[in-house]
Amino acid sequence: MNKRTITVLAGLSLGAMACKDSTGVPDLNNVSADALAAGLTRSSTQLLATGLLSATRGDLSSRYVVFSETLARDFYRLDPNEPRYITETLGGLSDGSGFVGGGAFTNYYTTVRSANTILNGLPSATGITTAEKAATAGFARTLKALALYRVLETRDSLGIAVDVNHPIDDPPAPFVCKPNALAYISVQLDSAKADLAAGGAAFPFVFPASFSLNGDFTTPAAFSKFASALKGKVELYRALDHQKPNAASAATAITELNASYLDASATTPAQLAVSPYNGYSTSAGEAVNPLSDALIYLNPSVKDSIQAGDLRASKILAAASNTRNGVTSAIKPLGSSPTGALVAPVAILKNSELLLLRAQAKIETGDLVGATADINVVRTVDGGLPPIAVPATKAAAISAVLYEKRYSLLGEGAQRFVDLRAYKLLNAASRKPELPTDPFQSALAIPINEQNARGGGTIVPTCQ
Repeated sequence: MNKRTITVLAGLSLGAMACKDSTGVPDLNNVSADALAAGLTRSSTQLLATGLLSATRGDLSSRYVVFSETLARDFYRLDPNEPRYITETLGGLSDGSGFVGGGAFTNYYTTVRSANTILNGLPSATGITTAEKAATAGFARTLKALALYRVLETRDSLGIAVDVNHPIDDPPAPFVCKPNALAYISVQLDSAKADLAAGGAAFPFVFPASFSLNGDFTTPAAFSKFASALKGKVELYRALDHQKPNAASAATAITELNASYLDASATTPAQLAVSPYNGYSTSAGEAVNPLSDALIYLNPSVKDSIQAGDLRASKILAAASNTRNGVTSAIKPLGSSPTGALVAPVAILKNSELLLLRAQAKIETGDLVGATADINVVRTVDGGLPPIAVPATKAAAISAVLYEKRYSLLGEGAQRFVDLRAYKLLNAASRKPELPTDPFQSALAIPINEQNARGGGTIVPTCQ
């Protein structure tokens, strides 16, 4: 990145960690480089961990979800004052100097900087045991990997910068291709798991309540299962990568997912929803759920494609018909408008997703029987539907798993966009064009300021 900030945001909706108003405490919303010059302490580690968790929650923003879910043909945001939600996604290509191409990018690198600030300060930290330093490093590396993976979801083959832990006056980090970026993220998660394994019984900081809302992820051992879950996801998409597919990664994905909190014995939707969560609040200074937005509608295909009797139809709400910029919808996602949705927590990586990721990995290894078993756990428990028979072909198995992912993970991230792209289904041969100029865009533009920082023009990522 060309601009690197040492300031780390803290507080917001991590309510249990917020300090009450006081004239005798320092500014807890920003931690300066000067304050960290002497090394981390136990109290500054808490502040930085709070800031990193807050930044991670902010990365799951309305732009990230709406842009990716629109490109996946599941969402519309019908904004009378901002046509580019449609014109730069379904009606034309995003522009690096514009609203869509320039968005959902820099915030991820702010999160990476927050993680690197912790990692850089740990060697000289005082008042923290060796085991606690290791646990904190594993925590920071995991969330750093998550931020890099999220920016890669939206930029894909255009590449991203990964080697960004440098002084502010250094040249901007080079962009690397998607295979290199996935490999880098995978290595970060290996390091995170090694750190967490040496992390003892407890972190030297407190997590928000949302990390023990459904499943407890507040110890190094439990957080390591989250790191394994994320690595399993990364390894699957290394196996599915178009440019440099890594066939061995499918088996690695299965191994990592098996080491996570994946639970195939789940019999209730709550058990399928086990995950770390982002929490929200309407209290002063807090953040609300970014998808509680009355302008978000569902693409009509979401309703048209759901199977009869699927319990997940409860996520699809009737609404007054609205037309903007050439598209029309009369349905909304559950939680887009009701006041109660303002504080609804959002899962980061649910058990249901882990099961379906493992099904995808098993399909790649030729284990259609095992893949079907995982699909049917989600299908019968989340959807209330009868189980399917083992598909006769790989293509049929992929179609089955994508159906379950679409409805179990609707509006929770970029999963469907990533999957349609990975399976080469993001094209006119597989999807009905939304508008006459629909470009079937597979990646958002690189922001123009990133291009200019590297001399202007198209950025060509390095690849090995």
